[in-house]
Amino acid sequence: SIYRKRQLENAGVPFEVIVSNADETPDSTKTLKDQLAEIAMLKAKTVFEQTKHRGRRLIIAADQNIMFNGKLYSKQKTVEDARNFLRIVRGTNELYSYTGNAFLLAERDVILQSVNVTDTARLTVDCLSDKEIEDFLNLNPWSQVCGGANTNNAPFVHVSEGRVSTANGLTLE
Repeated sequence: SIYRKRQLENAGVPFEVIVSNADETPDSTKTLKDQLAEIAMLKAKTVFEQTKHRGRRLIIAADQNIMFNGKLYSKQKTVEDARNFLRIVRGTNELYSYTGNAFLLAERDVILQSVNVTDTARLTVDCLSDKEIEDFLNLNPWSQVCGGANTNNAPFVHVSEGRVSTANGLTLE
């Protein structure tokens, strides 16, 4: 995610991006929080396996979903999907960002420490006109963000409870 990358840069954390290509299919028998934690850990362990030849390293992985009115939204596939999503959430204070986080401290082929947690942030979305939605969609990378908008790329999305970093896809605090 470009936003997770930006979060790490802003925090001054040196990093290398390694795409896991892990299967992100959720296990529907588990809770949303457990699904996200499991997917994040699967990504981290996949990268661990790819980097076993390396010395001491911290592997960070995350997975995110947005929930509104009991329905999950991930990255929007079409501009029409993004438009419809923004129309239904405009003016709400009941939008939730769930982020599964996995951190592995490893040395060569040994995991020294593991942390796996899911965090939640409650979001508020300003009441937007159709023109404001269109202007936003024309100028922003909506396809790279769960729900099409977050606090990084949309000045009309605000964190009302929880951590900003969770809302942006990687809990750092």
